[in-house]
Amino acid sequence: MFRVFVCKNISKIYKLLLIFILCFQLCGCWDYRDIDKRSILISVGVDRIENLIQFSGEIAGETGAEGKKNKEVKRVSVYPFVSYGENFEIARLDLINKVPKPEFLGAVKVVVFSKKYAEEGIESYLNRINGEYDYRKTLLAVISKDSPKKLFYINTNKEQSMASLIENNINYQTSHGKALYTTVGEMLSDISMKDIGYLMPYIGLENDSITYLGLGVMKDSKLIDIIHVKDTDGILYLLSKNVKITEEIPSIYKDENLYSLRTTVKKRKITTNYVNGKPVINIDLVIYARLRYQYYIKPIDDKEIKRMEDELSGRIKKYVEDIIYVSQKKYKCDIFEFAKYFKGEYPEIYRKIDWKEEYTKAIINVNVKTTITNLNLYDHNTKVKY
Repeated sequence: MFRVFVCKNISKIYKLLLIFILCFQLCGCWDYRDIDKRSILISVGVDRIENLIQFSGEIAGETGAEGKKNKEVKRVSVYPFVSYGENFEIARLDLINKVPKPEFLGAVKVVVFSKKYAEEGIESYLNRINGEYDYRKTLLAVISKDSPKKLFYINTNKEQSMASLIENNINYQTSHGKALYTTVGEMLSDISMKDIGYLMPYIGLENDSITYLGLGVMKDSKLIDIIHVKDTDGILYLLSKNVKITEEIPSIYKDENLYSLRTTVKKRKITTNYVNGKPVINIDLVIYARLRYQYYIKPIDDKEIKRMEDELSGRIKKYVEDIIYVSQKKYKCDIFEFAKYFKGEYPEIYRKIDWKEEYTKAIINVNVKTTITNLNLYDHNTKVKY
């Protein structure tokens, strides 16, 4: 009887404790502040001016209200800011002294590094983003040919932020297989591995418009080279999730006729091995191609199809081999994350070797198979006579 009484009392105590704990969990944010009582940063630029860190960017702010029939619609504009300091903390303090409300970083869309700052190294600022609780790790990071301050202070529609222009441009290019959308979280992951480099979008102003110019090559989180957009095809075939590259092939029968084909990567397989003390990386690409149009419409036979498939395979293989050769001999840096594949298959060997050194001597085999899947209604069974 006594034992039952004690058990019931203990059960009641546990229930009370649970209710007590839940009350604390449901009490809300102790430092909560309405969003309209904060300075909402939507872009951040980082540059070095002589011996000072320069922060620049945009803050969203309401400029008034307009509407019809008692329905008010608040118009949102953006205005630029700039602050300076010997280090990040002092530069931020300078910013705090200039803005009318506490800053909020959760809405930042893009962080822009100047070319000069990227050459010095961006790891310290990436670590700052990682340490700030309200910075999103999925935000876009780019390198700019022009100073970030110049980007944010040029005359644009004040209801259209430069952050949106940059983000929309890179997002569009990436979705169409023309660029890589690099997030801070992805770069932090690459940095933590220590043995690999990474690539970042490189932008600039051309005729007062944001233009995608290519990719910045990052080694030890320092910019070591810029790859022009026209030379990035090999990288895209290796890394892009949405490759859509147009290739032109001349007809074997008529020199002035050209075939325009759109290529995509149907399958990408990377395997590794370790032979005679050297890493071996095997890259297999299955490419699908679609004929978009001919300059001069003619029937296409099986022989011509096979020739186009072989030429495309050889061309794409050269794109990939050329950029890999540059990464091994010029950059001496694995910018394609091959180390992750090797580490996954040979973890014990990976721990014993210096991947940075071994990558420069690695044997890399590239195999490309292209299939033309669509002739755009051209009859390939017709006998061709020229």
